[in-house]
Amino acid sequence: MKDVWRFPAFYCVCFVLCIFFSSCTTGVAQKNTVMLSPATKQILTFPNVGIADLQTLDPAVGLDQNATLVANMIYSGLVRTDKDLKVIPDQATWQIADDGKVYTFFLNAEVAFSDGTPVTAQTYIYTWNRVFNSTSNSSVVSDLNLPIAGLNDFLTGKQTTISGLQALNAHTLQVTLTQPAPYFLSVLTNPAFFAVNQQVVEHYQQEDWSQHVADSAVGTGPFMVQSWQHNVKMLFIPNPHYIGKRTNLAMVDMRFVDDPIVAFKASNAGQYDLVWGMDPQDQPAAKGLAGFAASPQLQTDALFFDPTQQPFDALEVRQALTYAIDRSALAHTILHDVVVPTTTILPPGMPGYQEQKAGLSADVGRARDLLKSVYPDLSAFPPITLSFPNSQLSVAEGTALQQMWQQNLGIQVSLQPVEENAYEQELDAHSIAFGFVGWAADFPDPYDVLAVNLLSTSNQNPGQWKNDDFDQAINQAEATSGQERLALYQKAEQIALTDVAWFPLDHQKQVAVLSSWVHGVTVNANGLYFGDWSSVYLSKH
Repeated sequence: MKDVWRFPAFYCVCFVLCIFFSSCTTGVAQKNTVMLSPATKQILTFPNVGIADLQTLDPAVGLDQNATLVANMIYSGLVRTDKDLKVIPDQATWQIADDGKVYTFFLNAEVAFSDGTPVTAQTYIYTWNRVFNSTSNSSVVSDLNLPIAGLNDFLTGKQTTISGLQALNAHTLQVTLTQPAPYFLSVLTNPAFFAVNQQVVEHYQQEDWSQHVADSAVGTGPFMVQSWQHNVKMLFIPNPHYIGKRTNLAMVDMRFVDDPIVAFKASNAGQYDLVWGMDPQDQPAAKGLAGFAASPQLQTDALFFDPTQQPFDALEVRQALTYAIDRSALAHTILHDVVVPTTTILPPGMPGYQEQKAGLSADVGRARDLLKSVYPDLSAFPPITLSFPNSQLSVAEGTALQQMWQQNLGIQVSLQPVEENAYEQELDAHSIAFGFVGWAADFPDPYDVLAVNLLSTSNQNPGQWKNDDFDQAINQAEATSGQERLALYQKAEQIALTDVAWFPLDHQKQVAVLSSWVHGVTVNANGLYFGDWSSVYLSKH
């Protein structure tokens, strides 16, 4: 389960800014049919909102949204996603064996780090072994749980390398899985699997190397770091060894702005070419500006139940608590329309998203009938408590939920806001009977939310919900591919919604204001989208 900074606690900008803008000679970039007269100075200036500085740029550790923005400028990998989240080649093409368990990647022989050091198949073996090495402090190990052959032996110390990773020659990487995993290519769009320079890591040592991104050739992305003025800004210049089509920009000037309100005011004063991550109070004003763009993110806020505990062991109770809530009213009145109310677990933009087959919508009459079918005497309804991290669900929203259950069902629900780290410990211990979960995508595939969080065998299943039909649908999906696989995930989602494994509330939105002279930038389900940066330029203004 991943931390998701949620409105109105927006001073840490919502987590779903996973921006995959890596390099690719054959990649799909945003096309400009007519290129306007370019500005004399091609320097793109914008804020990195919500932080005073970056703590790390080591992609293996599981970067937050602000560091991911930078990481995707300076690192790149075997594959990336296009604007519609389709996986496309970046540094390599691939073949998949008929049994779905062997992936062979053919690297472009011209790929190099920004100092010209060649990238080889062995580079990726080093990078991926490092990701799963306990000394890297990587969250990817628990979040992704990849079925790479030999990975368990590596994690338990029985082997010093992952046997399922083999360099057939300098530019051919073969990956063997223990079972088919149709989501595997999507996983590789996560920056954790982008190439890192072994020489740099070993020279500066594990804990310190990413602080030297301005001194060393750390990555293969479209940019390199010219300077990092801590707590002020970073300057990026084009990578001369980048294999993709070069950017039109001469520089990117990225400023650290901790306060999103300050960032928005500065943008309105003409200090930035674009701004994103606005505070909720600024979003109504932003909507009226030219260049406003918004998109739901690959993220879901939901409530969950432990169905082994009373009264949540009764399906009718779980359904009644769900039918009693007006999500649209919550989104509009409490969150001021900075989220998209939802009855689905899968968010818009995610493969398999099915808007027309929603879950349980507000229906007060149905909610009352269901609750009375189990508790005809409401005085016998046991006391229940909603636990939630105080950084992700506001007390105002918790109170609104509490009032809806009181008004529509006649029951009392206590609220228990918990400090985030303590809440995570309670989640890991499965000690929460009724709680909040904020999920954000590690990679754009329904496996990442439905299988990882709701399979009965998953250690990340917060409520320990179990449904044999759901498990069967997921297992069948992972034995197929294409539309048949997505249809099985849609079936699994409907099972989870009907059985109220999760009670989805909303999907976060990413919003931005893009000046009229900025071209080649848009917003998609992963946040700001720059493609491979080759179409990004500034026109005269």
